[in-house]
Amino acid sequence: MEQQSRYRVEAGATCIDVRISRLEQIFDNRDPAPFRERDLDPELVEYLLGAGEDLASVDPIRIVFWLEMPCRPREIEQAFHAHFEYALERLRRTRGARRRTGQVALVIGILLVIGLISLSQLVGASVPGSLGVGLKEGLVISSWVVLWRPVEILIYDWIPVRHERKIITRIFEAPIEVRSGNVPDGSTHPAAPAPGGKSG
Repeated sequence: MEQQSRYRVEAGATCIDVRISRLEQIFDNRDPAPFRERDLDPELVEYLLGAGEDLASVDPIRIVFWLEMPCRPREIEQAFHAHFEYALERLRRTRGARRRTGQVALVIGILLVIGLISLSQLVGASVPGSLGVGLKEGLVISSWVVLWRPVEILIYDWIPVRHERKIITRIFEAPIEVRSGNVPDGSTHPAAPAPGGKSG
Protein backbone atom coordinates (compact mmCIF):
# COMPACT_ATOMS: atom_id res chain seq x y z
CA MET A 1 0.00 0.00 0.00
CA GLU A 2 2.88 2.37 0.80
CA GLN A 3 4.37 1.83 -2.67
CA GLN A 4 0.99 2.36 -4.33
CA SER A 5 0.59 5.70 -2.53
CA ARG A 6 3.69 7.02 -4.31
CA TYR A 7 1.73 7.26 -7.56
CA ARG A 8 -0.68 9.98 -8.61
CA VAL A 9 -4.35 9.06 -9.00
CA GLU A 10 -6.44 10.79 -11.65
CA ALA A 11 -10.05 10.05 -12.59
CA GLY A 12 -9.90 6.70 -10.80
CA ALA A 13 -6.73 5.53 -12.57
CA THR A 14 -3.30 5.30 -10.98
CA CYS A 15 -0.81 7.17 -13.15
CA ILE A 16 2.78 6.29 -13.92
CA ASP A 17 4.23 9.70 -14.78
CA VAL A 18 7.31 10.08 -16.99
CA ARG A 19 8.77 13.54 -17.55
CA ILE A 20 11.05 14.17 -20.55
CA SER A 21 12.19 17.31 -22.30
CA ARG A 22 12.39 15.86 -25.82
CA LEU A 23 11.38 12.69 -27.61
CA GLU A 24 14.93 11.41 -28.17
CA GLN A 25 15.38 10.92 -24.42
CA ILE A 26 13.14 7.85 -24.36
CA PHE A 27 15.49 5.92 -26.65
CA ASP A 28 18.68 4.01 -25.93
CA ASN A 29 21.47 6.14 -27.39
CA ARG A 30 23.67 3.06 -27.81
CA ASP A 31 21.18 1.43 -30.20
CA PRO A 32 22.15 2.13 -33.85
CA ALA A 33 18.78 0.97 -35.23
CA PRO A 34 16.54 3.40 -37.16
CA PHE A 35 14.66 5.91 -35.00
CA ARG A 36 11.32 4.08 -34.94
CA GLU A 37 12.94 0.69 -34.28
CA ARG A 38 15.31 1.66 -31.47
CA ASP A 39 15.05 0.20 -27.98
CA LEU A 40 13.75 2.35 -25.18
CA ASP A 41 16.21 3.78 -22.70
CA PRO A 42 17.10 1.05 -20.13
CA GLU A 43 16.46 3.39 -17.19
CA LEU A 44 13.01 4.20 -18.54
CA VAL A 45 12.21 0.51 -19.02
CA GLU A 46 13.44 -0.27 -15.50
CA TYR A 47 11.27 2.51 -14.07
CA LEU A 48 8.17 1.34 -15.96
CA LEU A 49 8.64 -2.31 -14.98
CA GLY A 50 9.32 -1.31 -11.37
CA ALA A 51 6.10 0.70 -11.38
CA GLY A 52 4.32 -2.31 -12.85
CA GLU A 53 5.59 -4.38 -9.92
CA ASP A 54 4.46 -1.75 -7.41
CA LEU A 55 1.00 -1.56 -8.99
CA ALA A 56 0.54 -5.26 -9.71
CA SER A 57 -2.69 -5.35 -7.69
CA VAL A 58 -3.98 -1.94 -8.80
CA ASP A 59 -6.45 -1.47 -11.62
CA PRO A 60 -6.71 0.56 -13.75
CA ILE A 61 -3.33 2.12 -14.42
CA ARG A 62 -2.30 4.74 -16.98
CA ILE A 63 1.10 5.83 -18.29
CA VAL A 64 1.44 9.58 -18.82
CA PHE A 65 4.40 11.10 -20.66
CA TRP A 66 4.96 14.77 -19.89
CA LEU A 67 6.90 16.57 -22.65
CA GLU A 68 8.45 20.00 -22.67
CA MET A 69 8.77 19.92 -26.47
CA PRO A 70 5.91 18.59 -28.66
CA CYS A 71 6.33 15.55 -30.89
CA ARG A 72 4.41 14.05 -33.80
CA PRO A 73 1.10 12.34 -32.94
CA ARG A 74 1.51 8.76 -31.68
CA GLU A 75 5.31 8.89 -31.95
CA ILE A 76 5.80 7.82 -28.33
CA GLU A 77 2.98 5.27 -28.43
CA GLN A 78 4.48 3.55 -31.48
CA ALA A 79 7.95 3.35 -29.95
CA PHE A 80 6.55 2.21 -26.59
CA HIS A 81 4.40 -0.58 -28.03
CA ALA A 82 7.12 -1.73 -30.44
CA HIS A 83 9.59 -2.11 -27.58
CA PHE A 84 7.33 -4.07 -25.23
CA GLU A 85 5.81 -6.16 -28.01
CA TYR A 86 9.33 -7.26 -28.91
CA ALA A 87 10.10 -7.90 -25.22
CA LEU A 88 7.09 -10.23 -24.98
CA GLU A 89 8.08 -12.03 -28.18
CA ARG A 90 11.65 -12.43 -26.90
CA LEU A 91 10.34 -13.93 -23.65
CA ARG A 92 8.17 -16.35 -25.63
CA ARG A 93 11.10 -17.47 -27.77
CA THR A 94 13.40 -17.80 -24.76
CA ARG A 95 10.86 -19.88 -22.87
CA GLY A 96 10.32 -22.10 -25.92
CA ALA A 97 14.06 -22.66 -26.32
CA ARG A 98 14.47 -23.50 -22.63
CA ARG A 99 11.53 -25.88 -22.76
CA ARG A 100 13.13 -27.73 -25.68
CA THR A 101 16.44 -27.82 -23.81
CA GLY A 102 14.67 -29.23 -20.76
CA GLN A 103 12.97 -31.93 -22.82
CA VAL A 104 16.27 -33.04 -24.36
CA ALA A 105 17.95 -32.97 -20.95
CA LEU A 106 15.10 -35.03 -19.50
CA VAL A 107 15.52 -37.75 -22.13
CA ILE A 108 19.28 -37.84 -21.49
CA GLY A 109 18.65 -37.87 -17.72
CA ILE A 110 16.24 -40.81 -17.97
CA LEU A 111 18.78 -42.78 -19.99
CA LEU A 112 21.44 -41.99 -17.39
CA VAL A 113 19.11 -43.05 -14.57
CA ILE A 114 18.50 -46.39 -16.26
CA GLY A 115 22.22 -46.87 -16.84
CA LEU A 116 23.26 -45.88 -13.32
CA ILE A 117 20.61 -48.02 -11.62
CA SER A 118 21.62 -50.99 -13.76
CA LEU A 119 25.27 -50.36 -12.86
CA SER A 120 24.37 -50.07 -9.16
CA GLN A 121 22.70 -53.48 -9.24
CA LEU A 122 25.74 -54.97 -10.95
CA VAL A 123 28.10 -53.40 -8.40
CA GLY A 124 25.92 -54.56 -5.50
CA ALA A 125 26.03 -58.12 -6.76
CA SER A 126 29.72 -58.23 -7.62
CA VAL A 127 31.40 -56.12 -4.89
CA PRO A 128 31.10 -57.70 -1.44
CA GLY A 129 30.76 -56.01 1.91
CA SER A 130 30.16 -52.41 2.88
CA LEU A 131 32.15 -51.14 -0.11
CA GLY A 132 29.66 -52.71 -2.49
CA VAL A 133 26.73 -51.33 -0.51
CA GLY A 134 28.27 -47.84 -0.49
CA LEU A 135 28.99 -47.87 -4.22
CA LYS A 136 25.50 -49.13 -4.98
CA GLU A 137 23.84 -46.42 -2.88
CA GLY A 138 26.10 -43.75 -4.39
CA LEU A 139 25.14 -44.76 -7.92
CA VAL A 140 21.42 -44.77 -7.04
CA ILE A 141 21.69 -41.28 -5.53
CA SER A 142 23.64 -40.05 -8.56
CA SER A 143 20.98 -41.42 -10.87
CA TRP A 144 18.36 -39.13 -9.31
CA VAL A 145 20.69 -36.14 -9.07
CA VAL A 146 21.09 -36.10 -12.86
CA LEU A 147 17.33 -35.54 -13.19
CA TRP A 148 17.31 -32.40 -11.06
CA ARG A 149 18.37 -29.95 -13.77
CA PRO A 150 15.80 -31.13 -16.38
CA VAL A 151 13.08 -31.01 -13.72
CA GLU A 152 14.19 -27.50 -12.68
CA ILE A 153 14.05 -26.27 -16.28
CA LEU A 154 10.65 -27.81 -17.05
CA ILE A 155 8.86 -27.20 -13.75
CA TYR A 156 10.46 -24.32 -11.84
CA ASP A 157 12.14 -22.00 -14.37
CA TRP A 158 8.82 -20.93 -15.88
CA ILE A 159 7.68 -19.26 -12.63
CA PRO A 160 9.88 -16.10 -12.82
CA VAL A 161 9.37 -15.97 -16.60
CA ARG A 162 5.60 -16.06 -16.13
CA HIS A 163 5.80 -13.25 -13.57
CA GLU A 164 8.00 -11.14 -15.86
CA ARG A 165 5.60 -11.71 -18.76
CA LYS A 166 2.67 -10.68 -16.57
CA ILE A 167 4.35 -7.38 -15.62
CA ILE A 168 5.44 -6.60 -19.19
CA THR A 169 1.96 -7.39 -20.50
CA ARG A 170 0.42 -5.10 -17.89
CA ILE A 171 2.68 -2.21 -18.95
CA PHE A 172 2.18 -2.99 -22.64
CA GLU A 173 -1.62 -2.95 -22.33
CA ALA A 174 -1.83 0.17 -20.16
CA PRO A 175 -3.36 3.24 -21.85
CA ILE A 176 -0.79 5.89 -22.79
CA GLU A 177 -1.26 9.64 -22.77
CA VAL A 178 1.19 12.27 -23.98
CA ARG A 179 0.80 15.70 -22.43
CA SER A 180 2.65 18.99 -22.42
CA GLY A 181 3.66 20.83 -19.29
CA ASN A 182 4.40 19.68 -15.77
CA VAL A 183 2.90 17.02 -13.57
CA PRO A 184 -0.05 18.56 -11.69
CA ASP A 185 0.68 20.08 -8.29
CA GLY A 186 -0.18 17.85 -5.38
CA SER A 187 1.04 14.68 -7.05
CA THR A 188 2.09 12.16 -4.41
CA HIS A 189 4.76 10.81 -6.70
CA PRO A 190 7.04 13.03 -8.79
CA ALA A 191 7.49 12.25 -12.43
CA ALA A 192 10.25 9.84 -13.28
CA PRO A 193 13.64 11.37 -13.95
CA ALA A 194 14.33 11.82 -17.60
CA PRO A 195 16.03 8.75 -19.12
CA GLY A 196 19.79 8.89 -19.02
CA GLY A 197 19.76 10.48 -15.59
CA LYS A 198 18.76 13.94 -16.82
CA SER A 199 15.89 15.75 -15.23
CA GLY A 200 13.06 16.94 -17.42
